[in-house]
Amino acid sequence: MRHATAPISYVFGFDNAGHIKDVTPRYVQHWNTVCRKSRVEQKWLEKALKPFLPEKSDRDEQENADLNKIDLDKPLPTTIAECKNHPLYVLKRHLLKFEALYPVEVPSLGFVRGEAIYARECVFVLKTREKWYKEGRVVKPFETAYKVVKCWRYDKEKNEWLGNQPCDIFGIWQTDEYDPPTAENGVVPRNEYGNVELFTPKMLPKKTVHLQLPGLNRVCRRLGIDCAPALTGFEKARMRMIPVYDGFVVCEEFGDQVTEEWYKEMEEEERREQEKLEKRVYGNWKKLIRGVLVRRKLQNKYNFDNL
Repeated sequence: MRHATAPISYVFGFDNAGHIKDVTPRYVQHWNTVCRKSRVEQKWLEKALKPFLPEKSDRDEQENADLNKIDLDKPLPTTIAECKNHPLYVLKRHLLKFEALYPVEVPSLGFVRGEAIYARECVFVLKTREKWYKEGRVVKPFETAYKVVKCWRYDKEKNEWLGNQPCDIFGIWQTDEYDPPTAENGVVPRNEYGNVELFTPKMLPKKTVHLQLPGLNRVCRRLGIDCAPALTGFEKARMRMIPVYDGFVVCEEFGDQVTEEWYKEMEEEERREQEKLEKRVYGNWKKLIRGVLVRRKLQNKYNFDNL
C-alpha cells in the first residue's frame, strides 16, 4: 500500500479459494469523502462482486463489524464539501427534493460552519400517494403531507402535462401495507376500468391467482368464468402514460380448470397451424409437379430441347 498511487479508490482482498472482498475502508484514510467520490455506484459494485463473495461465517461477520467500526470511529466532517453525499452524515442544504429528516426534531450530531450535522439514517425518501400505492402501500387516513413540492402532473382531461403543480408527499411511517379485497361468488374484484391493479405481488386480491397466459380471457369467456386483466404498471410513450398488462386474474377455484383449457386450446391452435403449413407445402409441391409435367409435354410435342 505504501507504493500505491494516490488517490486509492479500490482495495480488494483475495483468498486461496478465489473469493473477493472489498476492504477499502481498512486501508484508505479518506474513505468516506474523497475516496467514495472516485468510485462507481456502491450498489453496482456489490452486484458485480456478489458471485465472488465468500460464504457467510462468524469470521466474515466479525470482519464486517470491524470495517463498520472504522467508519463510525472517524471524526465528523470538518467542511461542507465533505458532508455532501457522505454515507453517514448529512446537512439540510444537501437534502434532495423528495428527501426529509424524520423525526421532525431530530437531534444534531455536531456543527460545521454553523450548520447542524445529522445522521444519514434519519433521511427518508418521501413519495406521493400514487407512488406509495404502486409499491403496495396506502397513506393512512387523516395524514397531512410531510412536505409539499412542485412537480409535473398529467391532466387526463386536457391530455397534457402540467408543470409547477403542488404535490403532497408522505413518509413511509405515514403509510400502511395495502390490504387487497377478497373475491366472492366467483367474481374478481377490479377497479372502475375493469382491471386488477397488480403493481406488486402482494396486491393480488385474496382467493385469486395471477395467470400469465396470453389470450386466457378468450378461454374464460368460452367457459363463462370471470377474469380481469392484470395491470402491472405504466410506461411513457409519446408524452402519455400507457398501461402495461401482464396476464389475467381469476378466482383460485377456477385456476386449474382455465389453465388446463388454455393448454388444450394452444395445442389445438398449434395443430391447426401445422395443418395449414402442411396444406401449403403440399400445394406448392402440386404446383411444381404440374409445372414439370407441362414442361415435359411441351418438349415432347414441339421438340423444344432448350425449353
